[in-house]
Parts: sequence; structure tokens; C-alpha cells
Amino acid sequence: MTDTEQKSLSLLHRLWLLGCSLKLAIALASAATLLIMGGSLVMHFNPAIFAGMEDDIMARWLPWAWSQAPLLVVWVPLSGICVLLFAINTLCCLIDWLLKIKARWRKTGEYLIHAGFILLSIAFLWGNISGFRSGPHRIFQGEHLAIPNMPGLSLRLEKFTPQLEPSGRPLDMLNQVSLWDNGTQVAEALVRMNHPLIHNGLVILPTSFGQELDGFKFHMPGRGVIEFRTGSQLSVSSETNIVLHKMLPDARRNNQGRVVQTGSRLNNPAMLISLQGPSGKLWEGWYFLRSPLPRQLREAGIALRPTEPVFKTFSLLTINRDPGDKMAAMGAGCITLGVFFALFSFYRKRAQGDRPEI
Repeated sequence: MTDTEQKSLSLLHRLWLLGCSLKLAIALASAATLLIMGGSLVMHFNPAIFAGMEDDIMARWLPWAWSQAPLLVVWVPLSGICVLLFAINTLCCLIDWLLKIKARWRKTGEYLIHAGFILLSIAFLWGNISGFRSGPHRIFQGEHLAIPNMPGLSLRLEKFTPQLEPSGRPLDMLNQVSLWDNGTQVAEALVRMNHPLIHNGLVILPTSFGQELDGFKFHMPGRGVIEFRTGSQLSVSSETNIVLHKMLPDARRNNQGRVVQTGSRLNNPAMLISLQGPSGKLWEGWYFLRSPLPRQLREAGIALRPTEPVFKTFSLLTINRDPGDKMAAMGAGCITLGVFFALFSFYRKRAQGDRPEI
């Protein structure tokens, strides 16, 4: 063997020893801890930069945050590098243990923890590169919602039941949902707070709910109070119907005469309705409920007096995808088993003088 080959082998041996070094592990773990502790203080005083950190994957959030304030977020990639190097150090230690497992089998617990940490690191990296976080998405009962970044996959809200305290404060949100793949149902679950639907890396969880104006109740002479919702038809005679096409909670006419929405709160509601006869559409136009009925409706003998609004409830759901969820679960299982084995083998190893070499 030449001197060059011996030096190369010697260098590789020193690098391997460095990769298996406990001193290196302590240094990397300490550096990562200090960076994250300092970064948590930076996050506290800069909410405008870090507020969306939990709402997106790192591969999308970090480039945006770096373009806004690189000095404030530099600790994020630095701590990530430290953790990645720590995972490589842990992998070297695991491989070294496997090569000497006959003599060091008593340390199975510790090295199961090593394996679990490596799996969790890979799962985190995988999820933050190819996963996504989206929402909250607004969805009404009976409606289909296309899953972002996953063509052909959709979510249907079968039934939504919010549970409220007498004071009106929400206690829980019961969402009976089904997951569809190109027209075929592949999953169904009752999604509620802290009880998501998990399917092939998808995690669907409710965050809140709300209400949207859907129509109005009217008093109609001779018929009493009737409910008129978006998309419904109201029979006013044997040959005439009125249809509600659209409902705006707060609207006005602009300078061009077009009706536009000016707000989401109930203030100046307007209805886009049409009058249908035997030969088809007789008239279509806007009815502002604070104003008298349009002339065309009055001439058709229609009399409506608005009494109260009608709302429909929607659910707000977050849809996230983590392709490394099964690997993360395996890592958690390894760590749990490792802690169990390490706990019950601690005193035996101490009695035999088994100590790590630093």
C-alpha cells in the first residue's frame, strides 16, 4: 500500500471516528439548542415575519421570510444544518453499533432511540419538501371541495353540526366527511376538534365555522311567512314563479349601474331574482330589500314583505399533507421501545461498568 493510500485510509478513519464522536454530538446538540432558544426570542418580537411559519411547509415559508428579513431568519437554516449534522452523527453511531452488535447488544435501547431520531429527521425533511399545508377552506354541507395539489381528489361535507354552549361559545364541530378519488369514495370519518381524518398522508381537521346569508323570510298575503333561499323557486300563481339566483348581504349600484357587493355583513341586502312564466323568463333584475318591490313584480300581483334573514352554516377545514407520516410513526415507535429497554437495562449496565467512550 502506498503512502498516499495509507493517508487516504487514515483520513477516512479519522472522519469516521469524528462522525461517531459523542463530543461532536454534544457540540451539535448544544449549538442547535442555543440557536433555537435565541430564535424563539426573535420570533416573539417579530410576529409579522414568523406568524405564518406554522401555516406552511418550510420549503415555501423560508424563501419568503429570507427575502423579507434574512438577518432575522438566519437562525432557522443554521439550526436546521446543526440538526441535520446531528442526525448524520447519530446514523454513524448506529452503523458503528450494528457492526459491533455482538459485543454491544446491551445498548439496544439507546440505539433504538438513535434509529427513531433518524427516522423522525427524515420524515420531517420529507414532509417539508414534498408536503403542503392549506386552508382554512370554507365548505358547505353537501358540497365537494377539490384537494389542493392532488388532482382527482376531493372532499365532501356530508353533514355539519356545531355544538355550542348556551352563551354561544363553540364546544366542538362535528363534520361528517367523505374523501373521493375520481368519483370513488375512498374514506369516510367524523372529523371533530383534535380528531382529524388521516388518509395516505392527508390530515383534515376543523378549525372554525361561520354563517353566510342564503335568503330571507317574507310575509305573503294569504300564505303567511315563507322562506326564500338561493336557488329556490317560489310559486306565485298557477303559471308564474319567481327564482332567487343570488343574494348579497350588502350591495349598491355603481356609476355604471351595476350591482356590486360592498361588504359581508348584513346591511343593505339585494336579491337577483327572475320572474318565470309559461313561455320562459319574463323579467330578471335586482331587488333591494330596503326599497319597494320592483315594478315588474308588483304588476304581476306579487306582494312580499321581508321579515328576517335566512343563513346557512359553513365549516372551515384545514387540509395538510405529510408524506412522511408513517415514517414519523415508526420513529416514534422506535423511540418509545428504546426508552423502555434503556430504562430497564440501566442498572445492569451500570453494575458492569458499561460507560460510553467520549
